[in-house]
Amino acid sequence: MRLYLCEKPSQGKDIAAVLGAKTRGDGCLRGPGVAVTWGIGHLLETAAPDAYGDHLKNWSLDTLPILPAQWKVIVKPKTASQFKVVKQLLKEATELVIATDADREGEMIARELIEYCGYRGPIQRLWLSALNEASIRQALSTVKQGAETYPLYLSALARSRADWLIGMNFSRLFTLLGRQAGYTGVLSVGRVQTPTLRLVVDRDREIANFIPKPFWNLDIQLCTAGHSFLAKWVADESVTDEEGRCLDQSAAAAALNALKNSQTATAISVEIERGRDVAPLPFDLSTLQEVCSAKFGLGVQETLDVAQALYETHKATTYPRTDCGYLPESMLDEVPMVLDAINRTDPTIGKALLLIDPEQRSRAWNDKKITGPHHGIIPTLEPANLSAMSEKERRVYELIRA
Repeated sequence: MRLYLCEKPSQGKDIAAVLGAKTRGDGCLRGPGVAVTWGIGHLLETAAPDAYGDHLKNWSLDTLPILPAQWKVIVKPKTASQFKVVKQLLKEATELVIATDADREGEMIARELIEYCGYRGPIQRLWLSALNEASIRQALSTVKQGAETYPLYLSALARSRADWLIGMNFSRLFTLLGRQAGYTGVLSVGRVQTPTLRLVVDRDREIANFIPKPFWNLDIQLCTAGHSFLAKWVADESVTDEEGRCLDQSAAAAALNALKNSQTATAISVEIERGRDVAPLPFDLSTLQEVCSAKFGLGVQETLDVAQALYETHKATTYPRTDCGYLPESMLDEVPMVLDAINRTDPTIGKALLLIDPEQRSRAWNDKKITGPHHGIIPTLEPANLSAMSEKERRVYELIRA
């Protein structure tokens, strides 16, 4: 039996539909010679310190640092029933296809189950950038060998263990030191959390310690040959701050008087620069979050949730958790199909699409810039149903589409 191991139920159902696995089982879908099952995110988790000995149940400086000689993982209680399903299917499987999200964390979700359950058969990797039918079929025709993506698991495992070592040890350390100083709460420390907190604190202190300084600008409306333009007075460096702002009111007043007494201005040098506005790159997740915050007032998590819904629920856009805004050159042939899908999704923009030259290559098409597993966020090959989207989802979709 060939087993497809997915990351979540919705993903499993999409893949099963393409495979023809229509028979519902307990935590899986089955078809002729094939089964599709799923996690619910991570089904396993790294054990807490007290799993390594009763002496670690009580927090003490004497037991730090905690450095496991042999790492232990445990089944998460909330999803133990689904773990049993996956474990049994791994026993039955003669070959396995990892079909979790195509990133480090997705790789770890599958690989930790494979190791924990002792599966020793052949492994392949389904590499999906979108969950629409066409993308799934394309990925099924080009599955990778499991060894190709195994390093992603090692990377995620290193991240996970670093999080554990820093979080468990330093949280205990600073909490115990806090108690010695009279603080009774828990002081949580994290590999990402604590440096981020430091950035927030530093910025908050900058704001609290900010001393406003008055500065003066002079803007002058000039006219020549029937054309007018706005010129800006540039003060001498002796009276400006590091941002070039004039801090000397008397210098600004003197410049203003001189300008009032003069009826003409002389151009002493002219510089002409020819520029070209290039089209913006497709969004990566962080850029999408920034723009959605500025345009729509959406929070970081809110934008991620919307982008995830566009990917998983509506099959309208590609994988959202990407840090790359470029596209692989191998996808150039898909441009006409993507444009056709966009047109069928929203016929009102059909005239605008006629102005697009699908043969034109922008700077977005660059294999050398794609260093990770994912490309920029773009619409998929299949039309989406705008009426099924919420207002937020539609606005974010239109932003990605633009």
